[in-house]
Amino acid sequence: RVSLDADSFSWKFSADIFTQAALDLVKPDAEGAREIEVDINGWVWVVMVERYGRNLKFASEAYSISGASRTQLLAGPYAPLRTSLNNAPITAMQAATAELLYTGFTLNWDAANVGPADWTFPAGAFSYQGQTAMQVIARIAETVGAVVRPSRLTDALEVRPRYVAPPWEWSSPATPIDRIIPPVMMTELSGEWTPQPAWNACYVSGTSHGVSMLVRRAGTAGDNPAPDVFDDWLTGQEANQARGLHELSKGGNIEIVGVTIPLFPFSDDKGVGLVLPAMLCRVPEANGTWHGVCLSVDISAEGTGAARVTQQLKLERHH
Repeated sequence: RVSLDADSFSWKFSADIFTQAALDLVKPDAEGAREIEVDINGWVWVVMVERYGRNLKFASEAYSISGASRTQLLAGPYAPLRTSLNNAPITAMQAATAELLYTGFTLNWDAANVGPADWTFPAGAFSYQGQTAMQVIARIAETVGAVVRPSRLTDALEVRPRYVAPPWEWSSPATPIDRIIPPVMMTELSGEWTPQPAWNACYVSGTSHGVSMLVRRAGTAGDNPAPDVFDDWLTGQEANQARGLHELSKGGNIEIVGVTIPLFPFSDDKGVGLVLPAMLCRVPEANGTWHGVCLSVDISAEGTGAARVTQQLKLERHH
C-alpha cells in the first residue's frame, strides 16, 4: 500500500514480504533506513524502509515493512532544528528555497500559472525558532492555503493551492481539470455529508507586520463572515487574498465522496492515471456532472503474481 493525503509531505508505504532472506535485503541496519523502489503497474516510488515486523509461528512466518518517501529526511527525526530571522526583505519563494540549500532537494512553485502567488516578507518578519526545513516550508504553504506535495521519484517538492479555483468556479470552462473519472470505472462509491456555513467574507490580517484585508466573495453582501484569521506571515496583499479565498472555499454544503477505481498502467493513456491530492476531478455521472478536489489517495496492490491494483480516493464535493 502506498498513500498520500493533502496534509502530508511524504508518501507512506507498507508491504508484506515472505522470507527472512527478503527481509534482510531491505530492513534498516546500522547505517540507517534502506531505500527501495516500489513499482505498481509502472508507477514507481522511491521510499525508505524505516520499520519492519516479524510474526513467527510454528510452520509459518510473516514479515512486514513500512516507511516513507525521501522527503521525510527534511523532517524529524532526520533533519536538524534551526532558527532564523531575515535581516532584509525576502519573498516567500526565496525563503522556502533557502530551506532546501545543501539538502539536494528542489522546490517547484509555479506562482505565475498554478499558484499560490508569491509575496514579500519585510526585514524582521520572517522568523522562527526550533523548526525543521519541512516545518518551515509547510507553514509558508499553509499561510496562503497551499499544500506541499512530494515527488514519487525525485528529491523534489511542489507547492500548490489546495483549491486551484474556488468551488463556485469549478464548473467554469476556464477552470483547468486535472482528471476525469468516468463512473463506469468506479468499483465503489460512498459519501459523507459534512456541511459548513456558507461563508462569503473573511477578515485576514498580519500581526506585527503586514496588512489587513477583508476578502469578500464577488456578487455577495459579505454578510456571513468566516472566523477572522491572524497570522504572523501574512505580510503581503497577495498572501492575504489567497488565504481569504482559501477560507471561503472551505464553507458550504460539502460531501466527502469515497471513490475506488483501478490504477491503470503508467503507459496506458486510456486510463485515469494516478490521482494526487489537490487535483481537481470531474465526474460525469448520469444524473449530472460534478467536481471534487482530491483530499487523499491510497493505492493498494493485493495478492501475489497478478495482483489486484486499486486507488481509493477521497474527493471534496461542494453542492
